[in-house]
Amino acid sequence: ILLTPVGNGPETVHQPADENLPLCATVELQSFTPGKESWEMSASEKLEWVKTHKERGGVRFRSGDVWGASDSYSRALKLLIPLCGCLETKRDELQIREEGETQQLPSPDKLKVIKAELHSNLSLCQLKLNQPERARASAAKATQLEPGTCKAWYRLGQACQILNELEEAKQAFKKLLQLQPDLPAAVKALKEITSKERERNAQLGHRLSKMFS
Repeated sequence: ILLTPVGNGPETVHQPADENLPLCATVELQSFTPGKESWEMSASEKLEWVKTHKERGGVRFRSGDVWGASDSYSRALKLLIPLCGCLETKRDELQIREEGETQQLPSPDKLKVIKAELHSNLSLCQLKLNQPERARASAAKATQLEPGTCKAWYRLGQACQILNELEEAKQAFKKLLQLQPDLPAAVKALKEITSKERERNAQLGHRLSKMFS
């Protein structure tokens, strides 16, 4: 908490003269209104919160708060997954009545696109947070949902490359080049993988030659 200074009537608190001295403050929560649990929300309420968390994740990521962005995308997914499942089982019941108004929910295909975007964005956060295993899983889910999403294939390739899963990384970048030919980042990544494979094969050959010499 940064006091710059702040005060309440005569109890004004100023920063210490020595900026290196710590300044402690006590914050008292006077009231708290809990939000709804997910199971208490209607389908349209869930969707609104999904949009809110997704937008908040983008804002947090652009501000450098990668942890916060990751949390926002995860919260959106937790609400979206059961919503998608509900619509998959009730494709013909997209019209819902709430508070006297009929609202139209997006189609299952549209929700699938949103879900893929969230998994892809979460994968980027996980790469930034040095969580390649999680990033690989998130990117893979995004590519399964939307095989034509270039960003997800690139992030899948990056995660596999970090994990030294060179063949999987190569396949991801090749798929990316099918979608977006001559993409410099993908071409560069494939060259790096080829170089790394040659280096690994040379090391293996050297070890085998020593074993049988």
